[in-house]
Amino acid sequence: MLERIIFAIVEMFCMFAVGAYAVRLKIIEEIDLNKLSRLVIDVMFPLMAFHSITRHFDTSNINELWLLPALGFGMMFFGGLLGYGLRYGMLNRGEGRMETFHHYCAINNYVFLPLLVLGNVYGHKYMSLLFIMNIGSTVGIWTVGVGLLGGGSIKGVLKNIFTVNLFAVIIALIVAFSGLPIPGFLDNVFRKIGGAAVPFMLIIIGAAIYSNGRFLFTSLWDIVYLTAVRLIIIPLIIIGILRLLPIPEEVYRVAVVVAIMPVSASSAIITRRFGGNPDFAGQAIIVTTTVSMVTIPLMFSLFVLG
Repeated sequence: MLERIIFAIVEMFCMFAVGAYAVRLKIIEEIDLNKLSRLVIDVMFPLMAFHSITRHFDTSNINELWLLPALGFGMMFFGGLLGYGLRYGMLNRGEGRMETFHHYCAINNYVFLPLLVLGNVYGHKYMSLLFIMNIGSTVGIWTVGVGLLGGGSIKGVLKNIFTVNLFAVIIALIVAFSGLPIPGFLDNVFRKIGGAAVPFMLIIIGAAIYSNGRFLFTSLWDIVYLTAVRLIIIPLIIIGILRLLPIPEEVYRVAVVVAIMPVSASSAIITRRFGGNPDFAGQAIIVTTTVSMVTIPLMFSLFVLG
């Protein structure tokens, strides 16, 4: 199990390396990152969310499956609430760093790493449960996640919430519940473009991190503090609550796996699109993901297998 988790993290870093190498060869330049980020966030992500929901959300089991999306959204919302107090542990609070820290309290790597971990450890059944949970998580990242990057301005928060991604989720749910047929060729287009979203996103993230590599070791206290908050403090609080809830064992396992993940890799480009500090975001991705090679197997052993 430890090897599978480490390989999943290594796989993600390999995709980062492709993006970094593309920058080194000047195939991708820093001036291109904002446009490429918009391509991923405003086109590819919505198609991935739409296809995932219309394909994996079984409306006939709504009485049982409502819990997974509720937990996906609830964990992000609760993390955001905790962040209002935890963010004052930051020393360097300028240039969007407080907003980025608060964003990371709510949003972690809820798609890519959990998918690899659950697929490797439990198989396709748990992967499908994660897709259902991601309905709530998707709503969470495009409401709570981007809202927290609005800098406290109501106008900024509302502008960040009402995005094409949120509308894609709403339309997908309408299609799923109404049973509207999707033409086969169109479904294939959505599947192929959406399927490319995560690897392409990780390549762009690698390019963004490489372009801002000079900031990797700045403000060490803040990054150490964020790592402790995201990988230990918030997961332990959430797991403690999950253990008190009367939920099925497999739902508990999926929720715990999501809760113990490092910061969201996609936030390196989300902060470029909606505000925050992309340099701090990139630093957090590298450090928390590396440290999670130790914390994920430990938490998994204690709270899932234990």
